[in-house]
Amino acid sequence: YNNWASQEISIYGEGHIVEVEWIVGPIPIEDDRGKEIIMRYDTDIPSNGLFFTDANGRQVLQRKRDYRSSYNYTVYESVSGNYYPVASRIWVKDSQRQLTVLTGADFFFRSIRRFCFVFCIMLDRSQGGSSMHDGSVELMIHRRTLYDDSQGVGEPINETAYGQGLVVRGKHYLIIEPVESSASYHRMASQKLFMSPTMTFALPNVSYEVYSHNYHQTWTSLNQSLPVNVHLLTLDQLSAKVFLLRVEHYFETDEDAVYSKSVEI
Repeated sequence: YNNWASQEISIYGEGHIVEVEWIVGPIPIEDDRGKEIIMRYDTDIPSNGLFFTDANGRQVLQRKRDYRSSYNYTVYESVSGNYYPVASRIWVKDSQRQLTVLTGADFFFRSIRRFCFVFCIMLDRSQGGSSMHDGSVELMIHRRTLYDDSQGVGEPINETAYGQGLVVRGKHYLIIEPVESSASYHRMASQKLFMSPTMTFALPNVSYEVYSHNYHQTWTSLNQSLPVNVHLLTLDQLSAKVFLLRVEHYFETDEDAVYSKSVEI
């Protein structure tokens, strides 16, 4: 697009996933105007003013454009008044199709059933998102402002590094999925996103053969895998022989015909 914003679109395998990699920054301010950069995807889905966001990766909340359920809403800020925090996913849907956005660090789609199609945004941070028009999903990916918005921060958002504005890089994965399979996809996908491994590197002072011989590289205390809708949340050692184990059933009630059912472990 220009020398501070670029986008690369890739299709892998059988074409079920479209990868959009974007780079934004440094945002120019030579014109003395701040800028908020969004990525918007438009579809023909008749969403009727409704869209859905997650609450910290767990509860799904229905949003309605220009509406509040607890009071009579008067539109003063047509854009910012419809923006909501998106921790892991946002979508619009009708009775046949669903457009979903997942946010996270990285994800591998091989384990997802081929007939489930999801429109995803994979990032290493949460974003603000909205649906300003039916069938549309947008997320703010970067911004640089020159004036305080009088909302309590007390300063503009003009972060710099090495004397220039920040550069932000991320990926979006675009997928369309059937509504009946949507919960099974975005729930499991969000778990894999959040729990994706962190890679570390070090200069080698021993060979891999020597290291693998002297150190354990894998460990498990489970005799068998947990059900796919159960997540091992924490395992804390309280004393020499006492451990605190917490597991969670991360599907909501009636969210999925199979995975929302009770589980015994």
